[in-house]
Amino acid sequence: MTDEEKSKIRHQVQREAVVREAVINEIKIVEQWEHEWSFLAEKYKHLAEEIAKANVFIKCKKKEEDRDPVTFPKYPVTSAKEIGWLVNDSRFRLEKFGQYARPISSLHKGFGWPIEGCP
Repeated sequence: MTDEEKSKIRHQVQREAVVREAVINEIKIVEQWEHEWSFLAEKYKHLAEEIAKANVFIKCKKKEEDRDPVTFPKYPVTSAKEIGWLVNDSRFRLEKFGQYARPISSLHKGFGWPIEGCP
């Protein structure tokens, strides 16, 4: 056997030892968790049974008064189909005050600064 083959075997044995140690540690951790924290899993099972018995999730129907009163017009018969079909209707506009609305006040006037002092 050459030195290279011996070193490969040595490395393989070391890798197997590392894997064996990792498996042993995982087994210990599982046993430790079951000993210290298994009561949580039992508690969750108990709570799930209580929820199933109580039927907490009751289905409810929306009342007619809770429904949205807005009715949409039919889709237009165009080549673009949906694109821009609600733009002209004022109920569906995103800009409530138009494209070029002026601000209510400015920062300069609020603090009493001269306009030249602000970039």
